[in-house]
Amino acid sequence: MVLHLLTQGATLRLRQGRLLLEMEGALLNSYPARQVRQVAVWGNVRLSTPALAFLLRQGAPVVFLSQDGFLYGLAASFSELHPHHLRAQFAQDPLPLARAFVMGKLRTAKAMLERHGLPGGEALAEALAQAEEAPHLEALRGAEGFGSRAYFAGLTELLRPWGFQGRTRRPPRDLVNAALSYGYALLLGRALLAVRLAGLHPEVGFLHAEGRRNPALALDLMEEFRIPVVDQVVLSALRRGKLALEHADMREGGVYLSEEGKRILIPLLEERFLQEATHPLGFRKPYGELLEVQAARLKAAILRGEAYTPFYQK
Repeated sequence: MVLHLLTQGATLRLRQGRLLLEMEGALLNSYPARQVRQVAVWGNVRLSTPALAFLLRQGAPVVFLSQDGFLYGLAASFSELHPHHLRAQFAQDPLPLARAFVMGKLRTAKAMLERHGLPGGEALAEALAQAEEAPHLEALRGAEGFGSRAYFAGLTELLRPWGFQGRTRRPPRDLVNAALSYGYALLLGRALLAVRLAGLHPEVGFLHAEGRRNPALALDLMEEFRIPVVDQVVLSALRRGKLALEHADMREGGVYLSEEGKRILIPLLEERFLQEATHPLGFRKPYGELLEVQAARLKAAILRGEAYTPFYQK
């Protein structure tokens, strides 16, 4: 069970084997404590010290995010990173792995547009060719940017009824972008957890620029899963009427998901993590497990020089 705590001002407490969500002394919800595998805290929600200590002892990580979907970090009882792993990450040539992340993302983007009969496939084919031949990181990032713009331009035709005119963030300018940004924050939390479970340093990345408090490696890993996990869920929710313009909250110069919109989108994303998908190497696993598998395979590529095949949809 993954708990998403969204009620602002509430407190999660531990009592007699259950985690209780309370607000000013009133019980809002109750959960069997030992069935909780992860907790996502959105905004101003408190955890009592006994509740947090219990979750850490159980190996259940706690991810902290802002109300609008900015990842602050996570609390978990990880082992210290092995010095050998750190040295290997720093010594790794970034281009081959960065290329794999980009190729995986762009292949899925091309398949997505073709599946819906949308324009942009030719541009994405060109971006894939550029990425495959890129001689250095700057050229590779240019190919990724070109491909991403072509992908979102193609989606514009399908998503125009919800005000979408292209990818915007900080702040999002429409409901689609608000939902995408919120979903990406949730996905980033999962990718960060997968990287830490694999015993890798999340700030030592290959495609994304390194920086203090920037989880570059988690951002690298999540590129393969943005479209199949988040974009497809958001698109489906809009087309089926589960998310609608009434779930857009306009404030502070941007558009954000309303509380009701968040409560609709989060369960849909959690369901997606439980759905199975086929890896290009032929095996099938739920998306949540595939993230961890890819992190482990990334570790093997860094430490033992094993081939790294990105996840992508055909």
